[in-house]
Amino acid sequence: MPYTVTAEQLASITDPEIAFGTERLLPAWEVIPDDYKQGNFYTKLVEAIFYGTTLPQGEMELNEGIDPEMLNRAVRAHITSFSPKHEHKIAGVGYMIASACTITPAPAGAP
Repeated sequence: MPYTVTAEQLASITDPEIAFGTERLLPAWEVIPDDYKQGNFYTKLVEAIFYGTTLPQGEMELNEGIDPEMLNRAVRAHITSFSPKHEHKIAGVGYMIASACTITPAPAGAP
């Protein structure tokens, strides 16, 4: 069964999950497509959030019913968890973001 994440699932992230992390909505390693395991725009975004570096530029269109705050809470709760392995976390959160919205990267050299 393919991975999906709903607005209800994203909204279910609790304050303790924000504080201590969770892997509750993280897709299983086996269902994450290879381009997320090898790195793509979405995983670069997750790495920038994780490391606190400059975010890659692009236009984000959230799926119907998904609000930016709920997606942000889910992303932060999952990247602060102590498990699983870092590679799984980055690929999985990237795939989670891609399941909740579409991001069109800015053209190279755009401000």
